[in-house]
Formats: sequence, C-alpha cells, structure tokens
Amino acid sequence: MTDHEENLRQCLWLSELIRQSGLNSKTIKRLLMTWPDLPSLMKVSPVSLAEAVQGPPDRIRRILNGLKEKNWLDSLEDQAIKAAKSGIRSILINQENFPERLKEISGCPLVLYYRGEKYLEIMKQPYFVTIIGTRTPTAYGRTVTEQITADLAKSQVVVISGLARGIDGIAHRAALKANGMTIAVVGNGPDRPYPPEHADLMTKIAQEGLIISEHPPGTPPRRQHFPARNRILSGLADAVAVIEASSDSGTMITASFAGDQGRDVFAVPGSILSPFSQGCNQLIRDGAAVLESAQDLLWRLPVGIIQTQMEQTIRQHLTAENDPDEGLWHLKDKNSQLKQLLLGCPLTLAEIASEMNLPIEEIAALLTFHEMDGRIQCERGRYSLTEKAVFCI
Repeated sequence: MTDHEENLRQCLWLSELIRQSGLNSKTIKRLLMTWPDLPSLMKVSPVSLAEAVQGPPDRIRRILNGLKEKNWLDSLEDQAIKAAKSGIRSILINQENFPERLKEISGCPLVLYYRGEKYLEIMKQPYFVTIIGTRTPTAYGRTVTEQITADLAKSQVVVISGLARGIDGIAHRAALKANGMTIAVVGNGPDRPYPPEHADLMTKIAQEGLIISEHPPGTPPRRQHFPARNRILSGLADAVAVIEASSDSGTMITASFAGDQGRDVFAVPGSILSPFSQGCNQLIRDGAAVLESAQDLLWRLPVGIIQTQMEQTIRQHLTAENDPDEGLWHLKDKNSQLKQLLLGCPLTLAEIASEMNLPIEEIAALLTFHEMDGRIQCERGRYSLTEKAVFCI
C-alpha cells in the first residue's frame, strides 16, 4: 500500500472503532499518545489496553476483536485503496499538518477526510473567514455575499462555507470566480455530492480548493451530521460572517459555536421587515460586529491584513532618506480631500476609503502619517482633525 492508502486504512479503522465502541475523544487521544498508529495498536496486550481505555470489559473486547479481525482489516484495505484512487486523503489529530485552529475547539474531530491537492498550501494561509447564511437568499443577500466574498478572496483570505444551497453555494462560486481559495465543510463523505445540484461545484472546489469532512468516504448526508459539521465551519475560521439568516436557522447554531470558540462574529444588517434578516439583527443586538464590507472583516482579522498592507504601503512611499516630503505627505490633493471630509464629522477608516475611492491600506497609511505628526486623532474607531490640522493639512 502507498502512504496515502495506509493512512486512509488507519483513519477508516479509527472512525469505525469510534462508531462501534462509543469511545470519547479523550480516550482516543490517550490511545493515540501511547500507540500512534494501527500497527503499534495491533501489538497491544489486553491488560495495557484495559488500563488505557478504563471501560467495561465488552468495550475492551470489541477493540481487541477489531484489531484481530483479518477479514475486516482486509476490507478496510480495499476501501482505502478505492478512496485513494478517487483522490481522497485523510489526516489524524496527532499528525503533522492537522489544522491547528481545530485543535483549539471543544469536540475537535479526531480524523479528517478531504479532497484537494492544495491541502498544505491552503492550510498554511494566515487568514480564514467562514461565510454562511440562509438557503433561500434574497437578491440583497446574493449581491452582498458575492461582493464581500470576492473582496476577501482578492485579499488572499481563505473563504469557508458549507456547500449548502443559497448563501453557501454563492460564497464558494464567488471565491472561485475571484481566483481565491475556498474550503467546503460537508456533513457527509467527501465523495458524496450534497445537495445533488452542487455536484459540479463540489468537483470544482476539489480541483481548486478543499472538501473537508469528519465522515468516511461513502457516508450519506444525515440530519444529525450537520449541527456537528457546523462546529468545524466555525472552528476552522478566524471570523464567521452571517449574511442572511432567520432567527431559528442552522446558521445561528454555527454563530453560537463561533462565540463559544472565541471567534469574532459579524452580521450583515437587514430590514426589520424581512424574516431573512431577523437572525442577523439579533446577532448584532447580542454583540456581533456590523458587517458592511470586506474591510470590516479584514481590519479585525488577527495581525490584520490591512495593517500588514498598510505597513507595506508606508515602506513603499518612504524614500531611502526617509524624507517625509517625498512620501505620502506629498500627496497634496489627497490631503486636501481628506481635510474636507473630516471637517464635516469624524469618519471610520472604511468610510474614508469609500469616499476617497482609494485602497483602504493606502488610506490607513496616510492616516497613520498624520496621526504620528499630531494632525489627526482616532477615538473609538473614528478619525477627526486636531487643531494643528486646520493650518497644516
């Protein structure tokens, strides 16, 4: 067997062991710490296994039988070879390159199955955002999803969603259209298209991104799988963005997981008359950040992308002599426009960038220069002019 096939065989065995024995994740982790793979487990003595599992005798017996049942192990080998040929791979929680974000959450899956040759490339990206929402979006929801997703994808943010109808599918397609990276987390085997009309989309994501599941190949979609799937949707991300959702939808379950996992939650405000905005408006009342553009997300991501781009912009505009007159200060037309804007009232970074029609990182760099020189101040996320600015900008 190849390395991929052998790894699949071990993961398939562990998935079936969990299903049959009912072992909890804590016990499985303890087993893997002592016997990190199937070959080493197959050599374990009944006494050592009983000490590690600390369960009823029938449970120990089932594990030992599973380790010695040759016909069953042979069938797992056939399944692993077939799955590997179809492009499916697997990874255990104790193996290198298992997603670090998932290790932080309660109920972390012990095994992941995936399709996509870009697993390592995607998992090494610094920023992940999950975009979710209703299966029956309005025209407003479709437009907002396409716009925000495209802007995130163009900023090298990995877009995660659940491959469901509606907002999920729109987000995946928008990310692919923008040549971005996207991950679909599914509640069935990574080889089972669901919903059926997303078969082509699933194939495209497997080619350009990733399909991820905690369920073995061939597992059909079941209702009880999806709430558990949602904890992975939020757990993989730095932030979760809810576009449209009713107050009792599955989307709200994912948002709840995100809050419990310490992820930032964003919601797009909507009409108080629309049932598809009730969930979002409720999340905002409960403390979620208002989401009006991709910049709202980018600015809040860990080690924010905007901050990084801003630093790059500052370095690009500074001369070798570090002469401010040759840098951003020299953009007199932009300084004048900025002054006129801020004479009216304090504005947020996103509002200034929108009004001046400039990249947000360039505006951020310009504001930073003026803050350093005492001409602009920022309070509670809004920028305003200082007295010095009236004569200097």
